[in-house]
Amino acid sequence: MNLTNNFSLKEMTQSQTALRNNLDNTPDEKQIENLQNLCEKILQPLREHYNLPIKVTSGYRSEELATMIGSKPTSQHCKGEAVDFEIPGVDNKEVATKIKNEFTFDQLILEYYNDTDINSGWIHVSLKNTTFENDNRQMALIKDEQGYKEWQ
Repeated sequence: MNLTNNFSLKEMTQSQTALRNNLDNTPDEKQIENLQNLCEKILQPLREHYNLPIKVTSGYRSEELATMIGSKPTSQHCKGEAVDFEIPGVDNKEVATKIKNEFTFDQLILEYYNDTDINSGWIHVSLKNTTFENDNRQMALIKDEQGYKEWQ
C-alpha cells in the first residue's frame, strides 16, 4: 500500500527487530492515517525538494516493539506520528534546518549530529494529525551524548 508517491506502508513499518522476534508491527487504521499525514506533509515534500531517496530508519513501532528496543509505548512512533530518517549524501543538519524553518511539526530532533560529518546522526520528526496546526508544538531539539537541548 502506497501512502504517497514515494512512500509505502511497508517501509514506514519495517523493523529488523520485529522480524527477528516474530512481532506483529502492523498499524491500525488510525495509525496508518497518521503515517500518511506524516508522509504527505513532511517526507514527500522533502523527497521532491531534494529529488533524492529518503532512508527511513524507524517509522511506526507497535507498543511491544517500542518496549523491546528500549523506547516508550507512549512514543509518537507508536501512534504513527513520528519517523527517524536521513537523506544519504545530504547534510542532516541542512535537512533538519529546512524542516525547522519551513514545516509544521510537533517535535524535531537532530540526533547525534557531528559538524565534521554530514552523514552523522539522523533526524527525528513528528507531526500530530490534527485540523488545528497550533496543536503541533514546533519543538526543536538537538540530542547528543549529554542529552537534549533546545535548538535555537
